[in-house]
Amino acid sequence: MKKIIFLSLSLTFILFAFAGQRGNKVAIVKIKKGSATVINTDGSNIELKKGDWIEQGSVVKTSKRSFVKLSFIDKSTVNVGPSSEMKIEKFSKNEAGVLNVISGKIRSKVSKNYLNMKKNRSKLFVKSKSAVMGIRGTDFVFTTNKKTGASTAVLFEGSVVFNKLNKKNKLSNLEAIVNKGYRIKPGQFSVSRFDLKKPTVPSKLSSKQFKALEKNESFIAKKKTKNLVKKSRSITPEGLSGETVSSNNSNKASQAESYNKSKGFVQGDRVKPVDGSIVHIDSGTIIPIGSDAVYDSNSKEWVSSSTGTVDSLGSYVPPKSFTITDDGKLLKEIGGQKQFVNLEIKPLNEVPSFDKIETVGSDGKPLRGPSPASTNKNNKEGGLDLPPVIQGEETRPPGSHNAAPPGPNNSAPSGKTRVRANINK
Repeated sequence: MKKIIFLSLSLTFILFAFAGQRGNKVAIVKIKKGSATVINTDGSNIELKKGDWIEQGSVVKTSKRSFVKLSFIDKSTVNVGPSSEMKIEKFSKNEAGVLNVISGKIRSKVSKNYLNMKKNRSKLFVKSKSAVMGIRGTDFVFTTNKKTGASTAVLFEGSVVFNKLNKKNKLSNLEAIVNKGYRIKPGQFSVSRFDLKKPTVPSKLSSKQFKALEKNESFIAKKKTKNLVKKSRSITPEGLSGETVSSNNSNKASQAESYNKSKGFVQGDRVKPVDGSIVHIDSGTIIPIGSDAVYDSNSKEWVSSSTGTVDSLGSYVPPKSFTITDDGKLLKEIGGQKQFVNLEIKPLNEVPSFDKIETVGSDGKPLRGPSPASTNKNNKEGGLDLPPVIQGEETRPPGSHNAAPPGPNNSAPSGKTRVRANINK
Protein backbone atom coordinates (compact mmCIF):
# COMPACT_ATOMS: atom_id res chain seq x y z
CA MET A 1 0.00 0.00 0.00
CA LYS A 2 2.83 2.40 0.90
CA LYS A 3 4.48 1.65 -2.41
CA ILE A 4 1.28 2.47 -4.26
CA ILE A 5 0.91 5.76 -2.38
CA PHE A 6 4.57 6.59 -3.04
CA LEU A 7 4.23 5.87 -6.77
CA SER A 8 1.05 7.95 -6.95
CA LEU A 9 2.70 10.90 -5.24
CA SER A 10 5.76 10.61 -7.48
CA LEU A 11 3.60 10.53 -10.60
CA THR A 12 1.62 13.53 -9.37
CA PHE A 13 4.84 15.47 -8.72
CA ILE A 14 6.17 14.69 -12.20
CA LEU A 15 2.92 15.77 -13.81
CA PHE A 16 2.87 19.03 -11.87
CA ALA A 17 6.53 19.69 -12.76
CA PHE A 18 5.83 19.07 -16.43
CA ALA A 19 2.74 21.26 -16.30
CA GLY A 20 4.73 24.03 -14.68
CA GLN A 21 7.38 23.81 -17.35
CA ARG A 22 4.77 23.60 -20.10
CA GLY A 23 2.99 26.64 -18.71
CA ASN A 24 6.03 28.94 -18.38
CA LYS A 25 4.48 31.79 -20.33
CA VAL A 26 6.86 34.68 -20.93
CA ALA A 27 5.38 36.84 -23.72
CA ILE A 28 2.00 37.90 -25.07
CA VAL A 29 1.08 38.86 -28.64
CA LYS A 30 0.19 42.56 -28.75
CA ILE A 31 0.04 43.14 -32.51
CA LYS A 32 -0.06 40.74 -35.43
CA LYS A 33 -0.13 41.57 -39.13
CA GLY A 34 -0.22 38.93 -41.84
CA SER A 35 0.57 35.33 -40.94
CA ALA A 36 2.57 34.27 -37.88
CA THR A 37 2.79 30.92 -36.10
CA VAL A 38 4.34 29.50 -32.94
CA ILE A 39 5.96 26.09 -32.57
CA ASN A 40 5.40 25.13 -28.93
CA THR A 41 7.70 22.98 -26.81
CA ASP A 42 5.39 19.98 -27.34
CA GLY A 43 5.83 20.30 -31.13
CA SER A 44 2.40 21.74 -31.87
CA ASN A 45 2.27 24.44 -34.58
CA ILE A 46 -0.41 27.08 -33.97
CA GLU A 47 -1.40 30.23 -35.88
CA LEU A 48 -0.91 33.19 -33.56
CA LYS A 49 -3.54 35.78 -32.77
CA LYS A 50 -3.61 38.87 -30.62
CA GLY A 51 -3.71 38.00 -26.92
CA ASP A 52 -1.98 34.62 -27.22
CA TRP A 53 0.65 33.77 -24.63
CA ILE A 54 3.96 32.27 -25.75
CA GLU A 55 6.00 29.88 -23.64
CA GLN A 56 9.69 29.76 -22.95
CA GLY A 57 11.35 27.44 -25.48
CA SER A 58 8.86 28.22 -28.26
CA VAL A 59 9.74 29.37 -31.78
CA VAL A 60 7.92 32.29 -33.44
CA LYS A 61 7.78 32.30 -37.26
CA THR A 62 6.44 34.98 -39.60
CA SER A 63 5.61 34.88 -43.31
CA LYS A 64 6.39 37.44 -46.01
CA ARG A 65 4.96 40.92 -45.37
CA SER A 66 4.01 39.82 -41.85
CA PHE A 67 5.10 40.91 -38.41
CA VAL A 68 4.27 40.25 -34.76
CA LYS A 69 4.87 42.40 -31.69
CA LEU A 70 5.53 40.58 -28.42
CA SER A 71 5.39 42.06 -24.94
CA PHE A 72 7.44 40.14 -22.39
CA ILE A 73 6.77 39.69 -18.68
CA ASP A 74 9.21 42.51 -17.83
CA LYS A 75 7.39 44.90 -20.25
CA SER A 76 10.18 44.68 -22.84
CA THR A 77 8.97 44.44 -26.44
CA VAL A 78 10.29 42.50 -29.42
CA ASN A 79 9.05 43.01 -32.98
CA VAL A 80 9.66 39.99 -35.20
CA GLY A 81 9.95 41.12 -38.83
CA PRO A 82 8.78 39.49 -42.08
CA SER A 83 10.12 36.04 -43.07
CA SER A 84 11.78 35.67 -39.67
CA GLU A 85 12.22 32.94 -37.09
CA MET A 86 13.07 33.50 -33.41
CA LYS A 87 13.33 31.10 -30.47
CA ILE A 88 12.78 32.24 -26.88
CA GLU A 89 15.43 30.07 -25.27
CA LYS A 90 15.23 31.63 -21.82
CA PHE A 91 13.47 34.57 -20.23
CA SER A 92 12.78 35.59 -16.64
CA LYS A 93 12.70 38.65 -14.43
CA ASN A 94 15.62 37.53 -12.30
CA GLU A 95 18.33 36.67 -14.82
CA ALA A 96 19.40 37.59 -18.33
CA GLY A 97 17.19 36.15 -21.05
CA VAL A 98 18.35 34.56 -24.30
CA LEU A 99 16.70 35.08 -27.69
CA ASN A 100 17.94 33.07 -30.66
CA VAL A 101 17.33 34.72 -34.04
CA ILE A 102 17.39 31.75 -36.42
CA SER A 103 16.71 33.87 -39.50
CA GLY A 104 15.35 37.31 -40.38
CA LYS A 105 15.31 40.35 -38.13
CA ILE A 106 13.98 41.67 -34.85
CA ARG A 107 13.58 45.10 -33.29
CA SER A 108 13.64 45.22 -29.50
CA LYS A 109 13.13 47.78 -26.78
CA VAL A 110 14.29 46.52 -23.40
CA SER A 111 12.37 47.73 -20.35
CA LYS A 112 14.24 50.15 -18.09
CA ASN A 113 13.17 48.08 -15.08
CA TYR A 114 14.91 45.13 -16.67
CA LEU A 115 18.11 47.14 -16.61
CA ASN A 116 18.14 47.39 -12.80
CA MET A 117 20.53 44.44 -12.59
CA LYS A 118 24.26 44.47 -12.00
CA LYS A 119 26.06 47.22 -13.88
CA ASN A 120 28.31 46.32 -16.81
CA ARG A 121 26.48 43.06 -17.26
CA SER A 122 24.11 42.09 -20.05
CA LYS A 123 20.40 42.14 -19.27
CA LEU A 124 19.46 40.19 -22.39
CA PHE A 125 21.40 38.13 -24.93
CA VAL A 126 20.42 38.04 -28.58
CA LYS A 127 22.29 35.47 -30.63
CA SER A 128 22.39 33.79 -34.01
CA LYS A 129 24.53 31.07 -35.53
CA SER A 130 27.39 33.51 -36.11
CA ALA A 131 27.12 36.26 -33.48
CA VAL A 132 25.97 37.15 -29.98
CA MET A 133 25.00 40.53 -28.57
CA GLY A 134 24.76 41.51 -24.93
CA ILE A 135 22.04 44.10 -24.37
CA ARG A 136 22.98 46.90 -22.01
CA GLY A 137 20.70 49.44 -23.61
CA THR A 138 17.17 49.81 -24.82
CA ASP A 139 16.55 50.03 -28.59
CA PHE A 140 18.24 48.02 -31.35
CA VAL A 141 17.85 46.00 -34.55
CA PHE A 142 19.41 42.55 -34.97
CA THR A 143 19.30 40.62 -38.24
CA THR A 144 20.74 37.35 -39.51
CA ASN A 145 20.77 35.77 -42.94
CA LYS A 146 20.19 32.02 -42.83
CA LYS A 147 21.93 31.45 -46.18
CA THR A 148 25.12 33.44 -45.62
CA GLY A 149 25.23 33.31 -41.81
CA ALA A 150 25.99 37.03 -41.57
CA SER A 151 24.52 38.92 -38.62
CA THR A 152 24.06 42.69 -38.29
CA ALA A 153 23.48 44.91 -35.26
CA VAL A 154 22.27 48.53 -35.37
CA LEU A 155 21.82 50.54 -32.17
CA PHE A 156 19.31 53.39 -31.80
CA GLU A 157 19.56 54.05 -28.07
CA GLY A 158 21.52 52.77 -25.07
CA SER A 159 24.45 50.37 -25.28
CA VAL A 160 25.16 46.89 -26.63
CA VAL A 161 28.26 44.70 -26.92
CA PHE A 162 28.61 42.61 -30.07
CA ASN A 163 30.90 39.67 -30.80
CA LYS A 164 31.34 36.78 -33.20
CA LEU A 165 30.13 33.34 -32.19
CA ASN A 166 31.87 30.15 -33.34
CA LYS A 167 31.91 26.45 -32.53
CA LYS A 168 34.76 26.85 -30.05
CA ASN A 169 32.74 29.19 -27.81
CA LYS A 170 31.12 27.75 -24.71
CA LEU A 171 27.51 28.86 -24.95
CA SER A 172 27.07 28.34 -21.22
CA ASN A 173 28.95 31.61 -20.62
CA LEU A 174 27.65 34.15 -23.12
CA GLU A 175 28.75 37.03 -20.89
CA ALA A 176 32.41 36.04 -21.27
CA ILE A 177 32.05 35.91 -25.07
CA VAL A 178 30.31 39.27 -25.19
CA ASN A 179 32.92 40.97 -23.00
CA LYS A 180 35.57 40.28 -25.67
CA GLY A 181 33.51 41.99 -28.37
CA TYR A 182 32.95 45.55 -29.56
CA ARG A 183 30.75 48.07 -27.76
CA ILE A 184 28.35 49.70 -30.22
CA LYS A 185 27.16 53.27 -29.68
CA PRO A 186 23.87 54.81 -30.91
CA GLY A 187 24.03 55.48 -34.63
CA GLN A 188 26.61 52.75 -35.24
CA PHE A 189 26.45 49.29 -36.80
CA SER A 190 28.60 46.16 -36.84
CA VAL A 191 28.47 43.02 -39.00
CA SER A 192 29.67 39.50 -38.17
CA ARG A 193 30.57 37.38 -41.21
CA PHE A 194 32.17 33.97 -41.68
CA ASP A 195 34.99 35.45 -43.79
CA LEU A 196 36.04 37.81 -40.96
CA LYS A 197 37.73 36.64 -37.77
CA LYS A 198 36.06 39.43 -35.81
CA PRO A 199 32.94 41.57 -36.31
CA THR A 200 33.57 44.81 -38.15
CA VAL A 201 34.71 47.67 -35.94
CA PRO A 202 31.55 49.69 -35.09
CA SER A 203 31.07 52.43 -37.69
CA LYS A 204 28.59 55.20 -38.26
CA LEU A 205 25.60 54.12 -40.33
CA SER A 206 24.40 56.45 -43.08
CA SER A 207 22.26 59.12 -41.38
CA LYS A 208 19.52 58.69 -43.99
CA GLN A 209 19.33 54.95 -43.45
CA PHE A 210 19.55 55.29 -39.67
CA LYS A 211 16.57 57.68 -39.54
CA ALA A 212 14.50 55.47 -41.84
CA LEU A 213 15.24 52.32 -39.81
CA GLU A 214 14.52 54.08 -36.53
CA LYS A 215 11.03 55.01 -37.71
CA ASN A 216 10.38 51.55 -39.11
CA GLU A 217 9.53 49.41 -36.08
CA SER A 218 7.42 46.82 -37.93
CA PHE A 219 9.74 46.33 -40.95
CA ILE A 220 6.76 46.59 -43.30
CA ALA A 221 5.27 49.62 -45.02
CA LYS A 222 1.85 50.77 -43.87
CA LYS A 223 0.89 51.43 -47.45
CA LYS A 224 2.54 51.15 -50.83
CA THR A 225 4.66 54.16 -51.63
CA LYS A 226 7.26 55.07 -54.17
CA ASN A 227 8.71 57.81 -52.04
CA LEU A 228 12.38 57.22 -51.39
CA VAL A 229 14.56 58.90 -48.87
CA LYS A 230 16.33 61.62 -50.81
CA LYS A 231 19.91 61.01 -51.78
CA SER A 232 22.38 62.28 -49.25
CA ARG A 233 23.98 65.57 -50.24
CA SER A 234 26.95 66.99 -48.48
CA ILE A 235 26.80 70.45 -46.97
CA THR A 236 30.39 71.00 -48.05
CA PRO A 237 30.50 73.98 -50.46
CA GLU A 238 31.17 73.13 -54.08
CA GLY A 239 34.85 73.30 -54.97
CA LEU A 240 36.08 72.43 -51.48
CA SER A 241 36.93 69.00 -50.16
CA GLY A 242 35.56 67.69 -46.88
CA GLU A 243 39.08 67.59 -45.54
CA THR A 244 39.54 71.30 -46.18
CA VAL A 245 36.29 72.19 -44.49
CA SER A 246 36.91 69.98 -41.49
CA SER A 247 40.40 71.41 -41.04
CA ASN A 248 38.93 74.89 -40.70
CA ASN A 249 36.94 73.85 -37.63
CA SER A 250 38.19 74.45 -34.13
CA ASN A 251 40.10 71.75 -32.26
CA LYS A 252 41.91 70.64 -35.42
CA ALA A 253 44.18 68.25 -33.60
CA SER A 254 41.35 66.41 -31.84
CA GLN A 255 39.40 66.07 -35.09
CA ALA A 256 42.30 64.75 -37.14
CA GLU A 257 42.25 61.25 -35.64
CA SER A 258 38.48 60.78 -35.91
CA TYR A 259 38.58 62.15 -39.46
CA ASN A 260 41.21 59.62 -40.52
CA LYS A 261 39.35 56.76 -38.82
CA SER A 262 36.16 57.78 -40.60
CA LYS A 263 37.77 56.66 -43.88
CA GLY A 264 37.83 53.08 -42.62
CA PHE A 265 40.83 50.80 -42.23
CA VAL A 266 42.06 47.22 -42.32
CA GLN A 267 44.53 46.42 -39.54
CA GLY A 268 45.03 42.68 -39.26
CA ASP A 269 41.78 41.20 -37.89
CA ARG A 270 40.35 44.66 -37.26
CA VAL A 271 38.26 45.80 -40.23
CA LYS A 272 36.40 49.12 -40.08
CA PRO A 273 33.98 50.21 -42.83
CA VAL A 274 33.77 53.84 -43.91
CA ASP A 275 31.62 56.09 -41.69
CA GLY A 276 28.38 56.80 -43.56
CA SER A 277 28.16 53.33 -45.10
CA ILE A 278 24.82 51.88 -46.19
CA VAL A 279 24.10 48.28 -45.15
CA HIS A 280 21.86 45.78 -46.90
CA ILE A 281 20.09 44.90 -43.66
CA ASP A 282 18.70 41.54 -44.78
CA SER A 283 22.12 40.12 -45.65
CA GLY A 284 24.68 42.22 -43.77
CA THR A 285 26.34 43.30 -47.02
CA ILE A 286 28.17 46.61 -46.59
CA ILE A 287 27.87 48.81 -49.67
CA PRO A 288 31.29 50.29 -50.54
CA ILE A 289 31.81 54.04 -50.56
CA GLY A 290 34.31 55.15 -53.17
CA SER A 291 36.74 57.97 -53.76
CA ASP A 292 34.01 60.20 -55.21
CA ALA A 293 32.53 60.62 -51.69
CA VAL A 294 32.64 63.94 -49.84
CA TYR A 295 33.06 64.35 -46.09
CA ASP A 296 30.14 66.00 -44.29
CA SER A 297 31.74 67.74 -41.31
CA ASN A 298 28.37 68.21 -39.58
CA SER A 299 27.24 64.58 -39.58
CA LYS A 300 30.83 63.26 -39.47
CA GLU A 301 30.30 60.86 -42.35
CA TRP A 302 31.19 60.34 -46.00
CA VAL A 303 28.48 60.89 -48.61
CA SER A 304 28.52 59.47 -52.13
CA SER A 305 26.06 60.30 -54.90
CA SER A 306 26.91 57.13 -56.88
CA THR A 307 26.35 54.50 -54.19
CA GLY A 308 22.54 54.38 -54.32
CA THR A 309 19.92 55.33 -51.75
CA VAL A 310 17.48 53.88 -49.20
CA ASP A 311 13.69 53.64 -49.26
CA SER A 312 11.21 54.63 -46.57
CA LEU A 313 11.83 51.35 -44.71
CA GLY A 314 15.58 51.86 -44.61
CA SER A 315 16.23 49.18 -47.24
CA TYR A 316 19.07 49.67 -49.71
CA VAL A 317 18.12 50.71 -53.27
CA PRO A 318 20.99 50.22 -55.77
CA PRO A 319 21.65 52.76 -58.56
CA LYS A 320 20.59 52.15 -62.14
CA SER A 321 22.04 49.03 -63.82
CA PHE A 322 22.73 47.48 -60.39
CA THR A 323 20.63 44.90 -58.49
CA ILE A 324 21.11 43.16 -55.14
CA THR A 325 19.96 39.66 -54.22
CA ASP A 326 18.33 38.55 -50.96
CA ASP A 327 21.64 37.09 -49.81
CA GLY A 328 23.49 40.34 -50.52
CA LYS A 329 25.19 39.72 -53.86
CA LEU A 330 25.49 42.97 -55.81
CA LEU A 331 25.15 42.55 -59.58
CA LYS A 332 26.05 44.98 -62.34
CA GLU A 333 24.61 44.72 -65.84
CA ILE A 334 27.35 44.95 -68.47
CA GLY A 335 26.56 44.32 -72.12
CA GLY A 336 23.27 42.66 -71.27
CA GLN A 337 24.92 40.30 -68.77
CA LYS A 338 24.96 40.56 -64.98
CA GLN A 339 28.32 40.32 -63.24
CA PHE A 340 29.18 40.22 -59.55
CA VAL A 341 30.57 43.40 -57.98
CA ASN A 342 33.59 43.11 -55.71
CA LEU A 343 32.34 44.04 -52.22
CA GLU A 344 35.59 43.69 -50.28
CA ILE A 345 35.76 46.09 -47.34
CA LYS A 346 38.56 48.60 -47.96
CA PRO A 347 39.53 52.11 -46.81
CA LEU A 348 37.97 54.99 -48.71
CA ASN A 349 41.10 55.92 -50.65
CA GLU A 350 41.47 52.35 -52.00
CA VAL A 351 38.00 52.19 -53.56
CA PRO A 352 37.16 53.86 -56.90
CA SER A 353 33.82 55.52 -57.56
CA PHE A 354 30.91 53.09 -57.32
CA ASP A 355 30.41 52.74 -61.06
CA LYS A 356 34.08 51.83 -61.55
CA ILE A 357 34.34 49.11 -58.90
CA GLU A 358 35.68 45.94 -60.48
CA THR A 359 33.42 42.99 -61.18
CA VAL A 360 34.35 39.46 -60.13
CA GLY A 361 33.38 35.94 -61.04
CA SER A 362 31.07 33.75 -58.99
CA ASP A 363 34.20 32.45 -57.22
CA GLY A 364 34.97 35.99 -56.00
CA LYS A 365 38.09 36.33 -58.16
CA PRO A 366 38.53 39.32 -60.52
CA LEU A 367 37.40 38.72 -64.07
CA ARG A 368 40.19 38.76 -66.66
CA GLY A 369 39.88 40.30 -70.05
CA PRO A 370 39.78 38.26 -73.26
CA SER A 371 42.93 36.56 -74.53
CA PRO A 372 45.02 38.64 -76.97
CA ALA A 373 43.71 38.31 -80.50
CA SER A 374 45.74 38.00 -83.71
CA THR A 375 46.60 41.21 -85.50
CA ASN A 376 45.52 39.51 -88.73
CA LYS A 377 41.75 39.74 -88.98
CA ASN A 378 41.74 37.05 -91.64
CA ASN A 379 44.04 34.78 -89.66
CA LYS A 380 42.21 31.53 -90.31
CA GLU A 381 43.09 28.17 -91.79
CA GLY A 382 40.53 25.53 -92.54
CA GLY A 383 37.89 27.51 -90.66
CA LEU A 384 40.01 27.57 -87.45
CA ASP A 385 41.72 30.53 -85.82
CA LEU A 386 45.47 30.46 -86.11
CA PRO A 387 47.81 31.52 -83.29
CA PRO A 388 48.93 35.17 -83.08
CA VAL A 389 51.64 36.35 -85.46
CA ILE A 390 55.00 37.18 -83.92
CA GLN A 391 56.78 39.89 -85.90
CA GLY A 392 60.34 39.57 -87.14
CA GLU A 393 60.49 35.77 -87.30
CA GLU A 394 60.13 33.14 -90.00
CA THR A 395 56.83 31.74 -91.22
CA ARG A 396 55.40 29.09 -93.39
CA PRO A 397 52.46 29.91 -95.58
CA PRO A 398 49.18 28.02 -95.10
CA GLY A 399 49.31 24.55 -96.61
CA SER A 400 53.11 24.28 -96.44
CA HIS A 401 53.31 22.10 -93.30
CA ASN A 402 55.16 19.33 -95.18
CA ALA A 403 57.76 21.64 -96.69
CA ALA A 404 61.39 20.69 -96.20
CA PRO A 405 63.10 22.28 -93.25
CA PRO A 406 65.69 24.96 -93.84
CA GLY A 407 69.10 23.63 -94.80
CA PRO A 408 72.20 24.37 -96.81
CA ASN A 409 70.37 23.85 -100.08
CA ASN A 410 66.97 24.99 -98.86
CA SER A 411 66.95 28.47 -97.46
CA ALA A 412 64.02 29.51 -95.32
CA PRO A 413 61.80 32.26 -96.61
CA SER A 414 62.11 35.47 -94.69
CA GLY A 415 59.07 37.06 -93.09
CA LYS A 416 56.94 35.90 -90.14
CA THR A 417 56.54 32.79 -88.03
CA ARG A 418 53.39 31.58 -86.32
CA VAL A 419 53.94 29.84 -83.02
CA ARG A 420 51.28 27.59 -81.46
CA ALA A 421 51.45 27.06 -77.70
CA ASN A 422 49.29 25.32 -75.08
CA ILE A 423 48.93 27.50 -72.02
CA ASN A 424 48.12 25.84 -68.70
CA LYS A 425 44.92 27.38 -67.48
